[in-house]
This record gives sequence, structure tokens and C-alpha cells, in this order.
Amino acid sequence: MAKPSPLFLPHLLYILFLLAAAPNQPKAAAAPSNTFPGDIAALKAVIAALDSSSFPAGSCLSSWDFSLDPCTSAFGPNFTCGLRCDAVSGDGLFARITDLSLDGAGYSGSLSPLLWSLPFLQSLDLSNNRLSGPIPPPRTAGLPPLLRRLSLSRNSLSGDVPCFHPAPSLQELYLDGNRFSGPIPSSLPSSLRRLELQSNGLSGELPDLTQLSNLYFLDASDNALSGPFPSALPPSLVELSLRNNLLAGDLPSTAITALPALQVLDLSHNVLVGAVPAAAFDHPALEQLTLARNSFEWVEEPADGGTGSPMVALDLGHNRLAGLLPEFLGSMPHLAALVLENNRFTGLIPAQYAMRASGGGGVPFGRLLLAGNYLYGPIPSLFQGMKEGTAMVSLADNCLFRCPEELFFCAGAEQKPSATCRNANPMIP
Repeated sequence: MAKPSPLFLPHLLYILFLLAAAPNQPKAAAAPSNTFPGDIAALKAVIAALDSSSFPAGSCLSSWDFSLDPCTSAFGPNFTCGLRCDAVSGDGLFARITDLSLDGAGYSGSLSPLLWSLPFLQSLDLSNNRLSGPIPPPRTAGLPPLLRRLSLSRNSLSGDVPCFHPAPSLQELYLDGNRFSGPIPSSLPSSLRRLELQSNGLSGELPDLTQLSNLYFLDASDNALSGPFPSALPPSLVELSLRNNLLAGDLPSTAITALPALQVLDLSHNVLVGAVPAAAFDHPALEQLTLARNSFEWVEEPADGGTGSPMVALDLGHNRLAGLLPEFLGSMPHLAALVLENNRFTGLIPAQYAMRASGGGGVPFGRLLLAGNYLYGPIPSLFQGMKEGTAMVSLADNCLFRCPEELFFCAGAEQKPSATCRNANPMIP
């Protein structure tokens, strides 16, 4: 065996001296020994409010055994799914529940108000079950102060949508796919960034929501909301969907320009009338506009002819739009999907439309639906060379010359009878 270096022993003695002379270091806080009793009581209340016969084998709730501590054991949490315990109490002795996320196993029953008594809760997700009844009001002062995400989507909850006040940290609220009724409350947590209320029975006008200064996503589709298009929306909105409601009247240009960050707007399946405003094509951020199945009558042309528009997809199908096809739509540089089917357009198909559908003139039209109008004249020659599958093009049910269903872009319906076409197009001999 090799002998230690002559310098080894002095170095070792020096290290031992430093360790002996070092002041005592504070000991690390003891690991939490068990779950806070109040948190356990809240979990038991969740169980008690549900129908235990709806707990399928293998589900999270069927595995909750309160003879064991929920959060802690020698090998980690005893409740292996449904909750997380990522916080400790101020004295370091107790684990606290931060996330309650039940699996979508079809649990039925109601919500316990003790859910709101978990002060460290950051996320609550009970979506995709069969929970019913109203959302219970908190027994204490509002929602948990750290709660950022609340998802009760796709249950059978009913009653009014509560105001959820106070909720100082709530950023995401998902109440879609339930049976809520009545109006949308005007006083919602100002911290909200995402609000989903679609597929309920909500009614009345959309309230003033400008106090939600950070809201970027709002979906209130598939309800019974009425009145005009709301003019008091937060300018921070990036996506807005009010599809399948009862909104009526004009779509004001001012309402569009008041939402400078808007990228996606879906107002389809309402009863809006008048003009599709030029402001939609002048907008600096709007990329997807869906106004299908309304009663719009004409399209306003923007001052720059749409050449500055970032719009990628436009759906104006199933309206009452009449006159010639708007040529400027064929010049919008980023437009890749254009739907104008089932309107009252007449005249010839602009050559720019055919050029874009055949792959020329900028970003090609991958989708061009013009069926169900009163367009006449010959099929533009650029269509003739297109192969099926290169783009989705539909020219069926118009007044075009020589557009047999054997051609893929004419398939789906025969062209209209000559008498119908002559009544709609006086220029047809």
C-alpha cells in the first residue's frame, strides 16, 4: 500500500480543526408529520357531499382511505391521485393541500362549501363529472386567497353564476358545459385572464366587463345572450367567442377598433344585420373572423383594400350578402380560407380568387367556398387546371356555365335553373 503524502496529515488536521471551530448551524425545519386537520375535514366533506355509489373501482375517490394520512407517508402521499400537497404550515409541522383535481370518473352529488376552506389551494378541477346543484357560497371571506384556477366544466351545475368575490388570485374560471341560467354577473374578479361560460342557459345582455383589464380569452357561446354586440369589453381581449346566441343589430366599427389586441372573433349563429365593417379588415391583429349564419347584407371595403390585413381565415357564409363578390378579399395577402357560401352574390368570379385558389398571387387559398350563390359566367380558366386535393373549392349551386358535378369544384349540387338565374342576374340573356 502506498504511504500517505507527508502533506496529507497536516491538511487533515487543519480540516478537522475548522469543523470543530465552526459555529453550530441551525437545523433544517422538520418535515411535516401529517396533513393539517382542517384540510382533512375539507376532503371528508367532499366525499360526504357525493354519492359514494358513483365511485367506480380504480377511481381517485375509491382509493381515499382516511385511516391513513392523505399527504404524507414514508414514501410520499398516501392518496396517490386527486390531490397535491406542495405547501407547509407556517410552523413547518403540517402539509397543506395546494391542488385538488378529481378524475372525470362520473362522480355525482353536490359541491361542499368546505371546498373554499383550503387556504393554500391554488387549483381546483372537478370537470367532466355529474355534479349538480348550485355553487355553494363560501362560509368565510371569499374563495381561497391563492386560488388561481377553478374548473367545473362539463357537469350539471345550475343556478346563477356567482360573482366569486373576493378572489384576489383567480386567473382562470371554467364553468362551461353546465346548466347555469340568468345573467352573467357584472362584478367578477378583476384578476381573471380566461373566462369560459359556453354551453349553458345564460341570458340577458353581456355586462360591462371593462374592469377585467387582464382578460385575454372570453367564450360565452351557446347560450341565450341577447341585445346588441357589447361595447364595454376589456381591450386586452385576444380571443372572443359569442357564437350561437341572440345578439342583434349592427356590428359597430367602433366596437372592433376598441379591441386592438383581438386576434380571433366568432359571432356566428346570431341575428346581426347591416354591414360587415371595414374596421375588421383594417384591424392590426385580427386573424380569424367568423360571422356565418347571421343576416349581414353587404361588406364594406377598407381604405387600403385589405392589403395590410393580417387576416388568415374569414367565414361570411349563410348571410344575406348581395352584389358582386368583394374583389379586395382576393388581395388580402395572408388570407388562406375564404367562405362566402349560401349568400346572394351575383356576377362573375373575380380572377384574383381563381389565381389564389390555384396557388398564385401570394398565400394560396386552401379553402374557397362560393357554393349557393347566383354567380354566373364561365368558370375561370385557372380553376380548370386544378387537381382535386390541392385546395378545397366549391362552386356548386350557382349559375355558372358548364360546371358539371364531375368537376370536383362543382360537385355537391347542380347549378341553379336558368329561370332562377335570370331573375337574380338581369345581365343573363
